Amino acid sequence: MVVWRVVEPRTNGGKIRGMNPMRCIKWMLPLWLLCQAGLTLADWEVVDENHLAVVYIDPDKIRASSVYPQAWHLFDLFDKTKAGVKSRLVLMEYDCHDARRRSLAFASKSEPMGEGKTLFTSTQATPWKPVAGETVGEKVIEKLCGGPQEIIKGPKKKHGGSKEAAKGASEAPAEPAAPSAAK
Repeated sequence: MVVWRVVEPRTNGGKIRGMNPMRCIKWMLPLWLLCQAGLTLADWEVVDENHLAVVYIDPDKIRASSVYPQAWHLFDLFDKTKAGVKSRLVLMEYDCHDARRRSLAFASKSEPMGEGKTLFTSTQATPWKPVAGETVGEKVIEKLCGGPQEIIKGPKKKHGGSKEAAKGASEAPAEPAAPSAAK
């Protein structure tokens, strides 16, 4: 005689065991970045321009928070990098209390204004970095946090100079050393 019984899935606090939310986010975010046509069609607002790029944010996609607001940035590079990157879409998070920033995700694109083939993606959050004075980060944190923050004041950035100074001026995450093929 066969006895059938209905077995409820085992749960742990309302979650099905074996489901790791971070694992889901790690594959869903790059997929979402690849499919996100809305970011490239957004009404980007210019934040700053330097010798490397024009930097925009999307005011319609700002995730407001009194402590950790997030905003999508578009770094539209004047020249393609050796890896073929012409623009970068970066999700940045800011800390209004400690005047810090970090990137949560980014996608490097082959064409201007976030268009073209996706060359690199990352959902690896970078470590928190202080927002330095007279940078793109200072302008954005003032906009997102509702006024001037206590920012670390440094020497004024000059156009030209070292690669390290240029990297800090653009505030975009670098591509991985070994490019991964985007599918």
